[in-house]
Amino acid sequence: MDARLFPVLLLPLLLASACEPIQEPEGVRPHTPVRLTGPFNPIPDLRADVNRDGVVDLEDPTDDEGEDSWSAERGAIFLANIDDDERVCDFSLSPLTVSDEMLPRCNDALDSQVNGEDDLADLARLRTAPWPEAPDYAIGYVTVSGPAARKVRLFKRSAGNYFSQRTPYRLSLSAAELRRGVRLAIEATDIVRDPREWDGTADVVFTITRGRPTETEFQDTVRMRVAPVVMFHHLSPARNVFVSHIADEPEAARFRKDLRAALTAGAPPVTLSEFEVEDLWTQDYFEPAYMSMPAAGGRQHVIQVNYRAPFVISTRKNDPLRAAGRIVYWLRGPDQAAVQQYQPGLSKESQTLNSFGNTEVIPPYEKDGVRYPLGRLLRGRGPDSRPDYQPDPSFTRLLEAQAVQPPVYVDTSWLNVSHVDETFSFLPANTPRGWIALVADPALARRMLLDAQARGHGETKLFTGLTWGFDRPAELTLSQVLDNPGVMDASALAALEIDSQLAILKEETGLTEAEIIRVPFLFQEVTGGMSALQPATLNLLAVSSTQVVAPEPHGPLIDGVDPFKAHLEAALAAYGIRVHWSDVWSPYHIGGGQVHCATNASREVPQVKWWEGGR
Repeated sequence: MDARLFPVLLLPLLLASACEPIQEPEGVRPHTPVRLTGPFNPIPDLRADVNRDGVVDLEDPTDDEGEDSWSAERGAIFLANIDDDERVCDFSLSPLTVSDEMLPRCNDALDSQVNGEDDLADLARLRTAPWPEAPDYAIGYVTVSGPAARKVRLFKRSAGNYFSQRTPYRLSLSAAELRRGVRLAIEATDIVRDPREWDGTADVVFTITRGRPTETEFQDTVRMRVAPVVMFHHLSPARNVFVSHIADEPEAARFRKDLRAALTAGAPPVTLSEFEVEDLWTQDYFEPAYMSMPAAGGRQHVIQVNYRAPFVISTRKNDPLRAAGRIVYWLRGPDQAAVQQYQPGLSKESQTLNSFGNTEVIPPYEKDGVRYPLGRLLRGRGPDSRPDYQPDPSFTRLLEAQAVQPPVYVDTSWLNVSHVDETFSFLPANTPRGWIALVADPALARRMLLDAQARGHGETKLFTGLTWGFDRPAELTLSQVLDNPGVMDASALAALEIDSQLAILKEETGLTEAEIIRVPFLFQEVTGGMSALQPATLNLLAVSSTQVVAPEPHGPLIDGVDPFKAHLEAALAAYGIRVHWSDVWSPYHIGGGQVHCATNASREVPQVKWWEGGR
């Protein structure tokens, strides 16, 4: 055939093809053909749950208004999908089986699949509004650019299922999909760790073009924010209490039995879970928290996030971190995530600051017109003159990056263990603020003993029948305690340090003396700093608004009454809180901790929603 005739022979075929109706997928309404030379004026419309009612609604204009910004009142939210809904992730307490480095490398966000209905529930939804007149040459894209592109994955619904494409942060839409509109979903592959790398926002851009780079692009943008990780405060009742199950420790076994009895007798009863790990300090090696996004009916869809303590104990490649902290990966499962973050090479001495007994939550409050509806973190640190004695800076950046609970820092370097839970605790109370602060007061403890001595009880004993271990008697008469210059000097120094801590707390919160319960116990100096001589009764487990579990103080029995127990019982009874006393002398008190140090708690998620706080 003459090649010059080929275009002429082919032309009728091209014309016939252009005039035939396009075949739509089954179930899709056929469209009216659009001329190739007709006007190209698309109005791209991408919708997300901007009004935070848990539904993406094309008919609701409030899911469209102000969608390209984010504020306390409006803005779409998505989750870091880092749980394990199908329980496929490997776990072992042995680092030889799964190393510390490998444990975080498994979660639902690390593949391009939607792993069942539970996994789908963790994805935030978006939709493109239909453009029925879209011509065949129209092409659409949904993209995320900038730092967020490395932290998100987009999914497109097709044939009833959601699929990701080769490039996680980019989806292409055909003309047929533009005509009928498409349902989309988004997940973050991680939480915010360092705002210098990613601040947690993602601009999702819907683009429609003719498909040639020189053509005008028509765009619509929705700004989304990944949910921060929120730590629990003591105004939320405990749902599940955790404790370490230490083998061959009969005293620890008795404590667990007593604790279980106290928790199950409450209303409602609270579950006690025991971890088979060789670490007494359950408070220190992990910390329960949560993240959430809006759900239908005004609810929150929640993933619990368990932080692993950034406590480095060795330079070994497989297991540099405190071994018991691996338990966060055992807890990982449906709507249970784990987060690990640490910086190697920090001083061994400073590692105690990385325990979670050194990170507590000041309950919600408002001061000078500034609201903290989820409270603020309270953390211990060393003085500025001690750059080698500070918490892990990478984990500090992670905590501060969550933004909704900006930390308050106090100097705890004078304490042997250096934890804020040695000197402060917070409890719900029927006050205008809604809570009270328990503050250690060694000066009050001294005055109480002096008063008892003046009334003729100088020979009454503290710590009756107890030892400091290795058969060293702990018994002391009241007068012996008062005549001990080491205890008196340590307690006087501790009182000054606590006053400095409390001044910061008052300045930051507006807390008044009427909202403070002074908790009396003395201090002693041990290698490394100050430690409680008597069990620190404020180091307690807040179970609910009516119950706490506190350490038995083993004080002097005067007329059959321990004045230290009586003092705390009376102070808390004024707020309707009853005290269950538990004996933790051995192995906990002589090891440097009390009830709070020995336990941990997952709590009810507050009704207050983090996105309403303006941060």
